[in-house]
Amino acid sequence: AALDDEGVPQLVLDPEALVAAVHQSLAATDRPPSVRRSILVIDDSALSRKTIEAMLTSRGYEVFLAGTGEAGLAMIPEKTPDLVIMDVVMPEMTGWEATQRLRNATVGSAIPVLIITSKSTPQDMLQSFEVGANEFINKPIDEKELFTVVDRLLKQGGGSPAVGKT
Repeated sequence: AALDDEGVPQLVLDPEALVAAVHQSLAATDRPPSVRRSILVIDDSALSRKTIEAMLTSRGYEVFLAGTGEAGLAMIPEKTPDLVIMDVVMPEMTGWEATQRLRNATVGSAIPVLIITSKSTPQDMLQSFEVGANEFINKPIDEKELFTVVDRLLKQGGGSPAVGKT
């Protein structure tokens, strides 16, 4: 604030600083780090993992990374993420297999799962939901779509509503 000729404080706005502050405020989380929402990204592509991590951390999420389904499943009891983002096409264990194992596990079965994949046929989408995924996004990932789905899943919480129903 600046003072006018009579010593009265005057508000002086720097438009660039105001825009930067708004962006910083939107990117910051309103939770302390100890209760910040966490997301586990399981993808065998290092580039995909890092790209998704950059998107998510820019919005204040705590992100854990795993390069295989086995590694990701092993992290869940310790890290207890609020959401899992899972690629489908991975060596040794597909994302569908990992999702099904998560749904059958004692720990973590209620964690929402978002499938991301370059496989985009209706059968691929159906397979994702049949193994317990909550949502499905095609690669390449659109950042706006990713955040819309992530925000919705975190608000809803819980595992797949399709699991166990016929």
